[in-house]
Amino acid sequence: MLETGKWGEEQAANYLINKGYTILARNYRHQKAEIDLIAQTGNWVVAVEVKTRTGKQLEEPFRAITKTKQRLLIKAINFYVRSWPVPVEVRMDAISVVQHQNDVVIQHVQDAFPAF
Repeated sequence: MLETGKWGEEQAANYLINKGYTILARNYRHQKAEIDLIAQTGNWVVAVEVKTRTGKQLEEPFRAITKTKQRLLIKAINFYVRSWPVPVEVRMDAISVVQHQNDVVIQHVQDAFPAF
């Protein structure tokens, strides 16, 4: 079985694909940052931070996205889109994947924090 984080990223990617997004990159690295998923929907390029928890972990997933982590992600996605030949809108989303026994709950927050 995949480690918890990778499993959650796979669940989040499948969720986005089912919602009509195209996955452009997984685990994109720039300097000290790693963006879990970069997706596109229409004219939007979306950086997605995925937080996965199991029934044993009681911490709320989104609380793990610190201000420092947000700044690193913003720098990374802005670097990523600089090379695009056409202008695009950039958005920072967060997805939590929580598994408790046989249930999986996915929560998607668009514009979780500002991209600039």
